[in-house]
Amino acid sequence: MEQIVLQLKNSRKRRLLLELLGELDFVKVTSVIRNGRKVAFANDLIEALLEAKADARGEKKLQSARDFLKNG
Repeated sequence: MEQIVLQLKNSRKRRLLLELLGELDFVKVTSVIRNGRKVAFANDLIEALLEAKADARGEKKLQSARDFLKNG
């Protein structure tokens, strides 16, 4: 399963987009985030997960939690 995050330029088109997505049997809308702080948090979380996956693949070296807590 893959997830795609969309940001609408025109919030008045939200209903149209959700109706369209609802017609597709291969798409499941799990949540709609409207609050700006929640959107920022969701974006930060997605970025962190992508960095963790890159670290797991050996493409990026992240600082360990122990080193972070020790050195800040």
